[in-house]
Amino acid sequence: MHQPKKGLDGMWYQKLQRFLYGRYGTDQLNLFLLVLGLVLSLVGSLFFWPLVFVANGAYIYALFRTFSRNLPARQREYTVFLRYWGPVAGWFRLQKLKWGQRKSYKYFKCPHCRQQLRAPRGRGSIQVTCQKCRSVFQTKT
Repeated sequence: MHQPKKGLDGMWYQKLQRFLYGRYGTDQLNLFLLVLGLVLSLVGSLFFWPLVFVANGAYIYALFRTFSRNLPARQREYTVFLRYWGPVAGWFRLQKLKWGQRKSYKYFKCPHCRQQLRAPRGRGSIQVTCQKCRSVFQTKT
């Protein structure tokens, strides 16, 4: 277990711990709000200054969520956020995976169900069976 600090630093550390006890803290939604605020602040300062107010709103809302004691409400917000952010994050993960394996594998979609498939490169023209819809089609690797 963490040893409490002694002296003046330890006193402030314990006060901070007591203050944060029972608070919601941070999650991916807060990180998203902070990055969104940063981007809006940058764009607003360069092109359209009212966006800076929207960025400040995102910062304030992230701080509100961090220090909130209404845990069920914050968890509901986070669940709704993940419902929409999950597919977006999954798409970015797939793009990163495809980029990393671009020399070894060819990625393509099934023409019937649009399922993402992959095959090793350099095999020429192959016959592929989709595992999702069981359709068979030809493709080049």
